Amino acid sequence: MRRRTLLRWIASLGSAVRLTGLRAWAQTAAFPGDQGPVLAALAAIVLPSELGPDGVRAVAQNFERWVRDYRPGAEMDHGYGFTRLRNKPASPAPAYLRQLESLRPVLNGDAASSRRAIEAALEEAKITDLPRSPDGRHIAADLMAFYFRGSDANDLCYRAAIGRDRCRSLAGSDNPPPELKA
Repeated sequence: MRRRTLLRWIASLGSAVRLTGLRAWAQTAAFPGDQGPVLAALAAIVLPSELGPDGVRAVAQNFERWVRDYRPGAEMDHGYGFTRLRNKPASPAPAYLRQLESLRPVLNGDAASSRRAIEAALEEAKITDLPRSPDGRHIAADLMAFYFRGSDANDLCYRAAIGRDRCRSLAGSDNPPPELKA
């Protein structure tokens, strides 16, 4: 048997064998785990009440999906004028789970006391502005940034279906955006 044939066979064997134990080892913390109700309560406090319960639930579910699909080390867009590629930092899921656990007792009270507890947690984390995109410093700020920096919040603000981050054609671009459907 020639050496190249042997090496080719060994290389193909690696793709044929499933390494299920390696996959379980590489997985990160399941988000939101048993903290789903706490995340829902947090979303109900920090997101606009105009969304209604279904809208708040949808934003919380989209945030959960964003955290679960987060890929640490993925290359990020370098931006205009910057030639250096940046990579995403470590997953914020473990920090989020710890923060949700610490917020669990305070989110069971009335809305005013829960709001004060969240404000205190944000002050303790030294958060003064919403991040441009979720950065892992605190789940309350990141949940708000996830929503308020997106197209849906922009549409709600102007009460028009602008679709800031959605691709549109130029056809009809001379018309104002339609009003939001209730």
